Amino acid sequence: MQNAVDAMSEKQPVTKPNTASDCISSLAVPERVTLARKAGEQLFPQNRDKEKYAAACLLAEALASDLCLQVRETLAFELRKYTRLPKTIITKIACDADEVAVPFLRVTPALSDSLMAELIPLLSDNAQLAIAVRSDIGAKASRQLICHANDNAALTVIGNPSVGIDDALASMVLDHFADNARVIEAIAKRPNLPLSIVTKILHHVGDQLRKELSERYGVDPAVAKTVMVNSTHETIWRQIRHATPGQVHAHVLDLRQNGKLSPELMLAMADRGCLAFLESGLAAFAGRILTEIREVLHLANLKQFQALMRDCNLEDGHIEHIHKLARRHYGARRARREVGNPSLWQSRPSGRMTPQSAA
Repeated sequence: MQNAVDAMSEKQPVTKPNTASDCISSLAVPERVTLARKAGEQLFPQNRDKEKYAAACLLAEALASDLCLQVRETLAFELRKYTRLPKTIITKIACDADEVAVPFLRVTPALSDSLMAELIPLLSDNAQLAIAVRSDIGAKASRQLICHANDNAALTVIGNPSVGIDDALASMVLDHFADNARVIEAIAKRPNLPLSIVTKILHHVGDQLRKELSERYGVDPAVAKTVMVNSTHETIWRQIRHATPGQVHAHVLDLRQNGKLSPELMLAMADRGCLAFLESGLAAFAGRILTEIREVLHLANLKQFQALMRDCNLEDGHIEHIHKLARRHYGARRARREVGNPSLWQSRPSGRMTPQSAA
């Protein structure tokens, strides 16, 4: 009796029940293809039998992970025209190989704008392109494609007449593809752009296209040039606003070497608070060293200031502007206190500079 009890108390080995995937994988490929077709029939959105629909969902999820490409292709083909599908099945098909995902993503009406946007970062380049050509692509999906897809998908989105180019989308295109001439030209050639977008892209295009945009949208050439200059200044400011004086000096020398350093740019950066740009710009124009420039800007000797301006070959308006900046940020009284002490020759920051910029 005791032996019987002991035998019953011993742990019996537990066998796991076979899952749906295990059962399906034991079938031959033609049988699994037939199952994929039947699952597609049972997932018809108007199927009122809830039990059959739930069972078909489980079967379709298992088939969507089948090792055989033919089985997964058959399932995706059967489900491609259904207006309502479980999210798990859509995700598995969308993230599958291109042979499965691309034909499905091009035509399925089961994708909402939010679901497209959610899937896009997970998709292959070709799958993203399949979404970009859809006529029902929405604002969320368009923005996600611009952020996560390559330039081919971006070009397709921009060229898709169903996609409305608003300020938000245009800004994202310019942020992500500012150096891509094909993308910028594509957005510039879109018809009926809002004027606010036209002004944003003017400085990203060449002279000929800028002229065409100005004529097409009635933008005054002077306004177009001003927008371009201001945008250029903003771009450079973002590059140097947290830079040290040494980094600013190197950037100014690069601009000078490339023929992009102008008195207007130098004064614009100084007005924003980057006095190091003013000092380096004057040094580049005059061919002098920075310590000489800083000493002259203290205005202790007016003749030295005038000589520096002649060496820089600046216009009267620029000279007056620089003189005002020197009086505001340097000044003769401060010069008498600091001339002769190189450790104090760093630019005094204005209220707009960051501590790192003033270092």
